[in-house]
Amino acid sequence: MNNNFSVYPEMSLYSIAGERKYLTATERKRFYKALSVLSEPKERSFAEVIFWTGCRPCEALSMTFNQILIDDGFVIIRSAKKRGKLKGTHFRPIPLPQRFIERLEHTHSISDQQQNPETASNRIWSFSRTTGWRLINKVMTEAGISGIHACARGLRHSMGVHAIMSEIPVTRLQKWLGHASLSTTSIYVNVIGYEDRNLAKRMWG
Repeated sequence: MNNNFSVYPEMSLYSIAGERKYLTATERKRFYKALSVLSEPKERSFAEVIFWTGCRPCEALSMTFNQILIDDGFVIIRSAKKRGKLKGTHFRPIPLPQRFIERLEHTHSISDQQQNPETASNRIWSFSRTTGWRLINKVMTEAGISGIHACARGLRHSMGVHAIMSEIPVTRLQKWLGHASLSTTSIYVNVIGYEDRNLAKRMWG
């Protein structure tokens, strides 16, 4: 067998067995509702920033207070997957809902931390990756979501799918997710959704 050839793309929204790796729209809503299981506000804000941005847990855990732009409604994420000269130096801005920005400010006192030179560059969430994964899993369990998609990566994929279904340009989504290649982001375009169902109704009709 030629080791340089693969039947399956390097990145796919489905496993070899055909299992999806992303949350459906319904599961995404259930996950958001289940965030209430995290009674500690600082734990909830960690899980919620991944929900809204699709960032990786390690990217969320590396965020400092200076990376939250309260007035502009953005978070600046340091991309974790870049290699070579771009490693550790590539940043991508992602917009956040105003209501979440307000919760971040209330929970973490972002503005006060930014004004203090001794704390401005501190990490927002100081717990470990293991704790981060545990928090996401706790919300997934509360939401009744199981399978290979019941993880932070599944949440990242669901953000991509949700963005495409919301008619976000694929080039913009590429920047938000930090993909080097547009072909990687394009996997979300092929997910069946409302448009496909509406087209299929012509056959069922």
